[in-house]
Formats: sequence, structure tokens, C-alpha cells
Amino acid sequence: MVGNLRSSRFPLGARVRLADQAVDPYPTFAELRAAEPVTWVPEIECWFLTRRDDMLAVLRDPDLFTTDAPSTIRDMFGVHMMTTEGPTQIRYKRKCLPPFHVSRLESASLPRLKAEVERLVRALGWGGRHAGEVRTEVARPVALHSVLSVLGIPLSETERVNEWYEHFARALANFAGDPDLRAAGKGAADAFGRALEPILEQLARKPNETLLSDLVCDHVDPLTAEEIRSNALIILFGGIETTESMIANAVWALLSHPEQIETARSRADALDLAIEETLRWEPAVQSAARHATRDTEIRGVRIAEGEVVHCMLGAANRDPAYFQDPDRFDVTRRNAGDHLSFAVGRHFCLGAPLARLETRVVLETLWSRCPGLRLDPHRPGAPYGYEFRKPKTLCSGTPDAGGRQQSVPQWAATRRVRIPM
Repeated sequence: MVGNLRSSRFPLGARVRLADQAVDPYPTFAELRAAEPVTWVPEIECWFLTRRDDMLAVLRDPDLFTTDAPSTIRDMFGVHMMTTEGPTQIRYKRKCLPPFHVSRLESASLPRLKAEVERLVRALGWGGRHAGEVRTEVARPVALHSVLSVLGIPLSETERVNEWYEHFARALANFAGDPDLRAAGKGAADAFGRALEPILEQLARKPNETLLSDLVCDHVDPLTAEEIRSNALIILFGGIETTESMIANAVWALLSHPEQIETARSRADALDLAIEETLRWEPAVQSAARHATRDTEIRGVRIAEGEVVHCMLGAANRDPAYFQDPDRFDVTRRNAGDHLSFAVGRHFCLGAPLARLETRVVLETLWSRCPGLRLDPHRPGAPYGYEFRKPKTLCSGTPDAGGRQQSVPQWAATRRVRIPM
């Protein structure tokens, strides 16, 4: 009965389908934002918010809208910095933050990152008459390499981690509650935990400048082995998913607007602004979920205790009340950095500095090694996904001597990629 009443009160929300959102969510967001900015979506039995100011209020009020509640991400990864609040959440985040400080990234991670990106781009054989697939051949390996290096997980584990990650991603996007996907995700998390034990033992004997080493060698206020595992899991997943998608979406956005590339390349600060605009225009993660701790209201709509509110970040980033002409991609947009793609407040993304650094290095290297890079018109690669959004395949090439676009060979879009070690 309640469901029927809500469907009649929120007719636009009742028509929302995740399958449609996966293709292009932004027209639906615009319609909801104008007429039903707080709406009930029966397909996943939760509330959608589509106005930026409402989301800011929710994300900045962890006492009323919490992550500390039963959820898929807690079920799979355990209790960690994204599923706790208050002193526990602050403690976890402070413990894990040092390797992600910009100064430490630039000194410890940047040289390795540049070398790895250069190697991957060279391995594609680009130049003159060649083409390649950017997401699986560059974005994913870069994300894996970087997050494993920061954590302190041997790169020999790359292929296994990549397989576990696929199970994590499917389970976390499993809004339909498929028990097989859930079980596979939990199984992958358990396998990661078993693999982590000897790594931590080795780091305890032979410390180095990595996050896991910092955690296992902390004898003042140490985390338990389970706390280390849970927080390592969420960092691992975020470091792959968010960064791979961010890199791929940035390459796609810029190559889809080639007239803006020279502007983005003109100065270091111009490239930084362009990266922020790609984050605003096509965010990798579309929502941030919060649980109401008590009955409340948003814009006069009653939210019951325990109900889930999805802050639709992609909608916030295109709110015309804040961003002028928000559907237009513009690398000179001065307030692009005010996007919510990394969330806001206490749960602001820990790895944002690393993701930005990786994206910058990839873009600089692609332009340096292959200045004529462009999208393959025969293989459209627009981002896809209702929760985690990125191109299924991102095929690019360069013009041949006669100015014709070199088509990407069939293997580039279809073969199983073996991640280089």
C-alpha cells in the first residue's frame, strides 16, 4: 500500500529504470531536479536526491544521514572508514591518510607512475599509423599499479587482484540483490584477506614506505588485522574503480571535444581545470548513499528512519542553479572544481589526490607520445553504467599519412587483457 501511494505521489521516480540510467542518466536527472528533486524510486526502494544544495546538506550531516548501517559495502568489506562515523571513522582515515598527501605522492609515487604510464603507452605501439584501447590497456593497469604500490601489495599479485576486483564491482552495483553476485563478492574479499596475511607478516619483518607497512608497524595505536584488511579493501576497490573510470572518462571527454584540447594543454593550471571539468561532467561514481538515523524531511518530503537516500552526484554536478549551462563540456569553467564527484565532508575520497595525479600523467603522456590521438569513429565509447560509469571500451587511433582515421583492430576491443607486471 505504501509503495502504491509513493508511486502515485512520485510518478517520475516510479518511472526510473536502472537500465535506462546506465545509458544516459542526465536527461532523467534534469527532469527530476525540476519537478521531483526528492523522489522515491521503487525499483531499488530508496530515495533519489537531484539538487546540489540538498545533497550538500545530507553529506555534511553524518548524525542524521549516516554510513554506519547495514549495507552491501559493509557486508562485503566489513567495517571500515566508509561504513563508520565519528571517532572510529576519523581514526581509520587518519591512519590511512599519510601516503595520499600530495607531497608524499610526488616524492614516492610520481617517478614510478610516470615510468609505468610511459611503458604502457609505448607497449600499445602508438605513433603514426597505429591505434589502441585506452581503458583496458592503460587506465586499468595504471590504476592497479598505483594502488598496489601505495598499499604495499606486491605487483606479482596484480592479476589476482584484478580478478577479485571484477567480483567486487559486480557485487557493489548489485542493487537487485542477486545472491550469486553477493556471494562471489564476499568470496573475493575473503580470498584477498587470506592473501594479505603473509604480506603483512613480511612487512612487519621488513618495513618499507607503504600504507600497509605503516599500519602493521604502528605500535602506538595499532589497528587490528581485521581493521587493516577492511580498510585496505575499500582503498583497493576505490583506487581501481574510481581511478580507472576517471582516466577513461577524461580521455573520452577530451577526445569527444577535440577543439578544447589545445586550451587544456596550454598551461599546467589549464590542464588541472580540464581534469576537474571531466570529473564534473562525467563522474565515475554516480551516487553516495546515506541512511536516515531518524524520521526527517527534505523539501517537505518525509524520510523515515532507516530509509536510504541516494545523493545522485552526477545530478548535483549538472545543477543549473550552480553551474551555468551545465550540460556543456567546458575546460575553462572556473567553478568546475566545485563538483561533488569525490563526495564532500568526512567521507571525501581519500584517494582523490592520487586519482588526479594519475589522470594528469596519463593525459600528458598520451599527448606527448601521440599528439594526433582521436577517438575511433567506428567504435563509439561513451561511458556506461548506472552506479560506476565508464566506457565499456575506449578505442583510439591516429590519422595515417593521408589523414584517414586508423581503425582499431578487432582484438583491441575484445581480447582478454593480461595486465603487465
